[in-house]
Amino acid sequence: MDMNNTIPPMGSMGNMPNSNMSSNTTTNEELIEAIIDEKWSELVKDITKLLDWKNATEIKFAKLEQQFVNLKGDFDKLHIGVISKIGDYDKHILDVAAEIQSMEKVFAKILPVFAENVGELNRITEDLKQKVKK
Repeated sequence: MDMNNTIPPMGSMGNMPNSNMSSNTTTNEELIEAIIDEKWSELVKDITKLLDWKNATEIKFAKLEQQFVNLKGDFDKLHIGVISKIGDYDKHILDVAAEIQSMEKVFAKILPVFAENVGELNRITEDLKQKVKK
């Protein structure tokens, strides 16, 4: 028996595992790439959800800011209106105070004369009553 004929040469033996190893490496790389792609897709979906949430929150925040601006404007208008009304009331109160002072002066002049006339009328009435009784 010749040993050289039954044993395959070293180069051909080395190629078998190499070929199988190369195939396994390619399969492993494809598997790893598939897992990475899957994880990347999940990450992209999560990031997209996060960006959508961020955009929705920014829109809500912008609306709230606008509402605050509108509310401040309404409050400023209301404040101006209240101050204006208070100014009007103050003017009217001053007018009423001036009229009351005028009436006080008039009454101060008329009241003594009026009281004197009432007193005189009372004396005349008493005199007439006494004359009627007699």
